[in-house]
Amino acid sequence: MDDADGRTAPRERKEDRRREKIFDDVIRIISSALEISPTEIKSDIDFNSEFTFDSLQLYEFVIDLEEAYNVRISDEDLDNVRNIDDIVDLICNLTNKD
Repeated sequence: MDDADGRTAPRERKEDRRREKIFDDVIRIISSALEISPTEIKSDIDFNSEFTFDSLQLYEFVIDLEEAYNVRISDEDLDNVRNIDDIVDLICNLTNKD
């Protein structure tokens, strides 16, 4: 929400920065796992069809996210992931529960 001067409220700026950090972390982890350039990864890429994770890479990716954010990602949560934004939303939601 903007204040009277048109500036974004501090809480929203904090959430935006937090989301950006999570996005950057997710990109870094995917990039490392698949050995691709971070610039090749866009937020709207279809996670299931564009990335070629084998089962071990997917497992390691999930473990890396869980360890980075001290969360537990269920198989059900992963079934709902369609793109990078979904992963970022998932991590944001899981870390908001603390």
